[in-house]
Amino acid sequence: MSRSETVVETKPQELSAVGFLDEFMWIHEQMEDRLFAFILGAGASVTSGIPAGGALVRTWLEELRRLAVGDDDSLTLETWATEENLGIPSFSLKEAASFYPQVYDRRFGRDPEVGYAYLENVMSRAEPSIGYSVLSTVLARTRHKVVITTNFDNLVADALSIFTDTFPLVCGHESLAGFARVRLRRPLVAKIHRDLLLAPRSDPAGTAKLGSPWTDVLGKLLGEYTPVVIGYGGNDGGLMGFLESLAPNHLRGGIHWCYRSQDGKPNGRICSLVAEHSGGLVPIVGFDEFMIQLNERFGYKLLAEEIERKASARANRYREQFEKFQSSLAQGKRDPDAEEAAKPIREALAATVAREGGWWSWELRASAESDPERREQIYRRGLEQFPDSAELTGNFAVFMYKVHKDHDEAERLFRRALELDPGNARHTGNLAAFIADIRKNHDEGERLYRRALELDPEHAANTSNFAELLLVRGRFDECKQVLRRAWSLARDDEGLVPGAVLLYWCLVTRAEDRDDAPGLGRLKALLQAGFVRLTGSFADVLAAVEPRLSADDKRLYSALAEAILDDAKVCELDQFGRWTEIEPISLDEPWDMSC
Repeated sequence: MSRSETVVETKPQELSAVGFLDEFMWIHEQMEDRLFAFILGAGASVTSGIPAGGALVRTWLEELRRLAVGDDDSLTLETWATEENLGIPSFSLKEAASFYPQVYDRRFGRDPEVGYAYLENVMSRAEPSIGYSVLSTVLARTRHKVVITTNFDNLVADALSIFTDTFPLVCGHESLAGFARVRLRRPLVAKIHRDLLLAPRSDPAGTAKLGSPWTDVLGKLLGEYTPVVIGYGGNDGGLMGFLESLAPNHLRGGIHWCYRSQDGKPNGRICSLVAEHSGGLVPIVGFDEFMIQLNERFGYKLLAEEIERKASARANRYREQFEKFQSSLAQGKRDPDAEEAAKPIREALAATVAREGGWWSWELRASAESDPERREQIYRRGLEQFPDSAELTGNFAVFMYKVHKDHDEAERLFRRALELDPGNARHTGNLAAFIADIRKNHDEGERLYRRALELDPEHAANTSNFAELLLVRGRFDECKQVLRRAWSLARDDEGLVPGAVLLYWCLVTRAEDRDDAPGLGRLKALLQAGFVRLTGSFADVLAAVEPRLSADDKRLYSALAEAILDDAKVCELDQFGRWTEIEPISLDEPWDMSC
């Protein structure tokens, strides 16, 4: 049978995540000669603070639009981003993520150095997520020591450094590929598109095909290691083309392709590849969630204590060195010349010691205390010691507002924090929320929100809260403009903000008798995926909009507001026929929030 016939006639096996993990562990325990390798794409790095490829493409397309037409808002991205305007054959905005190399080249082809700098900036603040903590433990403790990745970031190596005592061999350039071996004493990270600092390959020429150093090495590795794919969409020709070039019996144990269930099954090209190699499609919630399930199978403890142990050991060594240094300086007092030389050093040490145990230590103690009365006492004792700490004052204000419900004291503390640090966007936004929500002084609340957004235009929570205030005040057109900005900032937030933004958009859209399904679909996907809940209330915004809603919509949106705040309420949404008919829409799906 020819390859094309196989593609047409064969379908991949579909495995549940639980079933695949059962098989993974059985092979791990019973077949000591069988090895697993992890193939990671951009989707594995999103919760570590690096935008997914689709989000980056969306940003670059908007920048290209502005470069081409400036501030002409009549040409939206949806109308401008075409095959003709971009010069990208067969381009489709709906499938924009699959054109990542072409869009990157269109955006940065004139000056590749700008592209490198852009990627460095995007990844500069990334921190390994909990999923990487599990992966690093597996790499360090088991025989499954290979990561093959299209990513440029250092999350795998960073995680190994933070969570284990193991450092890997990182091949971040094809010239280093020859150092990779099948038999490994330590983890291997093969960066087939190069490292972030070694002219990473994002353009079509660099990603279309793997060079011979990598094809030789990966061919040997994947002849011994069964690949488990996570967060990779198969959008580059290099790795995907290489995998397709392998003989059907080359991959020992097949290939297991994990995909986010909320995004739907992978494309036909991936399905054909998996089927040809007798592999399986594995729906997962996300990289972190899948790794937590794997962690449970291995029985590894969560690593907070291990991190604390390593940090404590380092701190103890530091203290010992510090004490020895102090002791050596004290000995200098016997010699006038040595004393004179040591005086400025001793003064510097005294200043350093005085800073030991700052305001944050009190915040940590307060946060760890479950009893509200004792927690208040800790805050007050901390402020006695650090009366000018805007951070501690502001956090105490939030506690008095949210937990103790002492609104007069909370307002005093909010204003004191802002007095101590007038240029702090978080303190300004917190006071704005308090004044608008509790004091019902909408004029002052709006003034404070505008000031907060001047200080930090990219503060997602402040932007979302300002949109809420505009909605409460009935200024729908302004609200929609702010919501577009809030969505661009909050889409990848792991907390309450994305749900709030979607709720506000749906409410204002429904109040104007327009179609709210695009927002409800995304809200449904968000509720299915889960997020970190915080205390809050949507009472004011519901009260402001409910007169414009039908009785059925009032009940639905009241239930949605409760579900956003309380995970236990999500299941109650199934009583609404309209909600059950809504299809989930991926948060990565392009959307300009037009009504």
